[in-house]
Amino acid sequence: MNINTKLTEYKNNIDTLKAVESLEVYRWLISLGEKLNLDPLSKEKRIDKNKIKSCQFDLYVDYEGGRFKAWSKALVSAGYAYILIDIFNSIGLVEAKKITVSDFKKIKMDELLTMSRKTGFYEMIEIMIGKLKNVSN
Repeated sequence: MNINTKLTEYKNNIDTLKAVESLEVYRWLISLGEKLNLDPLSKEKRIDKNKIKSCQFDLYVDYEGGRFKAWSKALVSAGYAYILIDIFNSIGLVEAKKITVSDFKKIKMDELLTMSRKTGFYEMIEIMIGKLKNVSN
C-alpha cells in the first residue's frame, strides 16, 4: 500500500458522500470516530505533549506499540484522526517518513471542516510527522 492509494481511497469516499449530501460526510466521520475509539491511545499517553492544541475538544495522538493511535471524545475530530492514523499506519515506515502536510491537500478534507477542525487536522499531521522522526526504521 502507498500513500497515494490511501489518499485516493479517502478522496473518493468523500466525493461520493458529498455528491449525496454534505451532511453524509459528517455522519461518515462520526462513524470513523467511533471506530477510532475501539482501539484508542492508552490513558497514560493522553498527556499534554501528545495533545492537538488547536482542537476545540481533547484530541491526543502518539506512536504506541509500533503504530499510531489516537483518542478523542469528539467524534468528528476522532473521525479525521482515524483517517490520518489509517493512512500513516497503512504504509511502510520509510514511506510514512516522507509524508508532508501538502500530501493531504489531495483529499480536500480542509474544504469540509470548520476552521478550528481544519487547524486541528493539519496540526495533527505535523505532530505525526514530527513523531516519526524519533522512530527507527
